[in-house]
Amino acid sequence: MNNMDHFFNNTKSMKSARKILTLFATTMTLAASSFNVSAQDISVSQEEMVVEYYAIPSPDEILSYIHNNEIGYTRSLLTDPTKSNLYQTSTDRLLSFGFYMADMAYSASFEQSGTALRYFEVTETIGKNINLFPPEIQNIGERLMNNMNRMDSINEIYDELYLLVIANLHDTDRFGEYALISAGGFIESMYLALNSNGSKIKEDEFGMRVWDQKMILDQLNNMFNKYLNETQKKQLLGDFEGLNAAFSEYSTSEASERTSEKRSDGAVVIGSNSTEPSTSNPIDKIHKEVNKLRDKWVKK
Repeated sequence: MNNMDHFFNNTKSMKSARKILTLFATTMTLAASSFNVSAQDISVSQEEMVVEYYAIPSPDEILSYIHNNEIGYTRSLLTDPTKSNLYQTSTDRLLSFGFYMADMAYSASFEQSGTALRYFEVTETIGKNINLFPPEIQNIGERLMNNMNRMDSINEIYDELYLLVIANLHDTDRFGEYALISAGGFIESMYLALNSNGSKIKEDEFGMRVWDQKMILDQLNNMFNKYLNETQKKQLLGDFEGLNAAFSEYSTSEASERTSEKRSDGAVVIGSNSTEPSTSNPIDKIHKEVNKLRDKWVKK
């Protein structure tokens, strides 16, 4: 067993990997700034010491965190795996890898092992075509076939697949590709969570989670600006414009509800506002923009 296999040999280790690396980056930054030494006293710069690691949650983590198994499996929502050949540009292929990873996670979480395997096959093909896979991934397909009736094992294999791909992109400084995969997975995960049968996410769960999704969205925007080429940046920032506006409106709405005003009689009115209240639900706008962007990206 090599070091990589040992590190990724259980789900707990896999899901803590990004946190460990993020903590390491923070620690190295603090260490470099804490000691009073000159540039001549160190052989490497602070920038070289810091490990940049953008910890966007995996589609599996996003889905689990949002719906917590409180929605019904809805097969019709999944991206058509037979259309994977329609994604021709490098940007489209990376986005589609994110879609299909989210669909695999969704299927596995509802114990749809056959469907999960189909999406694994699609991601495996795309991954090989655009050189996403490190050598450690080569035997995952065989292991998945051998564990078709063990959903815990399939979920662990999903986690391993995702983290090995992301670690490979990190190790080879391919943060732009990571940003695009994460964007595809984020939009597909949101789409599945908001549109699945029986979802009451807009009434309760999503309202509780919206700030977490806003943080992910902000991180994606930062990565688009920093790591994408000009053509990709223009496309992605343009595509996300409506969704960014919807989240900003939600933030403004929430802030407005928390304001207070003192009346002339001394009473404090909570949530008062000088403007007329909006009749539209800001979460409905987020839902609409997620569906709109997903419809734009997914090939029919």
